[in-house]
Amino acid sequence: MRTPKSWSLFVIPLLFLALGCAKPRFIYEVDSAFRSGSYGSVAPDPRRDRIVIREGMRPLNSDLHLKAALKELESRNYQTVEASAADLWVAVYVLMKAAPKGSKGGATSSPHKEGSSEGHRAGGRAGAGGGDPSSAGKGGDTNWNFLVIVQLEDRKTGLPVWQGEANLSAKDKSPDGVPLSIEAAIHQLMLPLPARR
Repeated sequence: MRTPKSWSLFVIPLLFLALGCAKPRFIYEVDSAFRSGSYGSVAPDPRRDRIVIREGMRPLNSDLHLKAALKELESRNYQTVEASAADLWVAVYVLMKAAPKGSKGGATSSPHKEGSSEGHRAGGRAGAGGGDPSSAGKGGDTNWNFLVIVQLEDRKTGLPVWQGEANLSAKDKSPDGVPLSIEAAIHQLMLPLPARR
């Protein structure tokens, strides 16, 4: 009878653990032909009829995240111009899923209420659909999960050339221990995007 090698006793459980883990925190889709040097200017996507739908999640107002994404692109030497002259259109989508754990507070008081407040946590505050995830569940332990998507689309071809998704939680903290800001979340998400030279 052969005895298993000691490394296999360690690797096999790790493999099962990895397969059972939650989805990755950051996901990227990049066109293989994408070259940052080919694009010099960006603008917010002017189309307002585009949405992202994910089962069990509702869209939030993404204005603050869009501003953070444009600022991040400016720091990487992309110039912000009018939409009709831009090389790339930038679209940002924020979706929220509430997973209550014994909470007394709910996600929203009314599904028809429109919210207009601005927040500074990674998920921001609700726009369409109302609600404020940063204050909900104060009587219990509510775990708010956010999906932030940043998409860069070639204006001329209409095709996405770079997309990043971040799976975030309202409990996420920056390295200094404070709640993760929208700017910090967008910065982390867009780190792999190369700067324009």
